[in-house]
Amino acid sequence: MGVLGVRRLVCVILPIVGLLFLASCGTPGTGASTSNSSLANDAVRAGNIIMKRNPGPRDLTIAARYYKKAADLGSAWGQYKYANMLLEAQGVRKDAASAADYLAMAAAQNNAWAQYRLGALLIEGEDVPSEPQRGVELLRKAADTNNDWAQYKLGYFYLTSEDGSQDLALARQYLEKSAAAGNSWAQLRLGQMYLEGKGVPQDPARGRKLLEQSAARDNVQARDALARLDLPAGKTPARQ
Repeated sequence: MGVLGVRRLVCVILPIVGLLFLASCGTPGTGASTSNSSLANDAVRAGNIIMKRNPGPRDLTIAARYYKKAADLGSAWGQYKYANMLLEAQGVRKDAASAADYLAMAAAQNNAWAQYRLGALLIEGEDVPSEPQRGVELLRKAADTNNDWAQYKLGYFYLTSEDGSQDLALARQYLEKSAAAGNSWAQLRLGQMYLEGKGVPQDPARGRKLLEQSAARDNVQARDALARLDLPAGKTPARQ
């Protein structure tokens, strides 16, 4: 077996050995809090290693166990990552209710990504009861840390809300921040606002520039919007 073969074998074996070790570690005893924090960090790192190597079904199951171990030891990142696996049915059965619980635990520890994911989940109301007000509060907290996805989601909520919460000034504010950070979806929505003059002075040149920036980041909807701008009135772009 060559050097590369040995390395691949080690990469497969170490996570399994590590999982068995972590599973055998208890929480009681002197210095338990420090020990648990260290174990949780190790478990998150092990899960991350697996997820970075194009994991198969068995790998996903092992990664999910690592993240759950970290989550149950109180790691905000473990809670966030395990919740994502529960939402996306990666290595575990889909369980949106449990995912929301883990996200809430991470959000309470001020994990901005958990605040964003839970906020979006509560606003959309898919697989969990809809709680728009709580969702907006969580998104605001994440947006205040300059999380561009939270800024985008909050801006889009204020842009499209039909329950009386629409606020085009706030939509523009949050979308501007997210677009400036390079979020292609924020660039798309903000570009559309400028093209239509919705909540902003109509500015076709700026609208096109934002769409071009979004398209350059492989946003298909932005590419379609640009194609429509360049067509004669009444025609639609051909589908490829």
